[in-house]
Amino acid sequence: MMRNDIAIAFFSRSGENYKVGSVERGSGALIAEMIEKAVQADAYEIVRERPYPESYEECNRDAEAERKANDRPKLKDPVPEVSARKLILVYPNWWGDLPMPVYTFLDSIDTDGLEIYPVCTHEGNGIGFTERCISQVYPKAKVMRGLALRGSDVQKDSAGTEAAIARYLSSASLI
Repeated sequence: MMRNDIAIAFFSRSGENYKVGSVERGSGALIAEMIEKAVQADAYEIVRERPYPESYEECNRDAEAERKANDRPKLKDPVPEVSARKLILVYPNWWGDLPMPVYTFLDSIDTDGLEIYPVCTHEGNGIGFTERCISQVYPKAKVMRGLALRGSDVQKDSAGTEAAIARYLSSASLI
């Protein structure tokens, strides 16, 4: 039976990734699947309507231009109603911030009083400023302590990633 008190939303990118190479499934998708099984809650994938380029460098250029313009790109699928008051949000750290499609998602839901549990992938910058960014843009949400995982570790060490996620979810009283 799926829980309705917790929602999971994730942004993930396949294709060429930094320090990982080309992947069929992005680290965020792998993490979200592990979390979905652990907490027994449904996950929504945040997908930009116009896909990012497969090339890491081209994707970087597109994403950085979006960020500098504070653009909120359209999403491919309608955002579901989020009635849960706890949201596990999975995303990569891009320049210390969230990818702009994640902001589009958050803008589309009621964040007032929402507990947001950030789970961030990175390749050396940890969770960066992402917790602070969420708090500043959505001040009525309660941003909980987050988890940062190296994307390369997620891709190479499934068991270690699952263990880290289980520890985090347990410490956050989500399982």
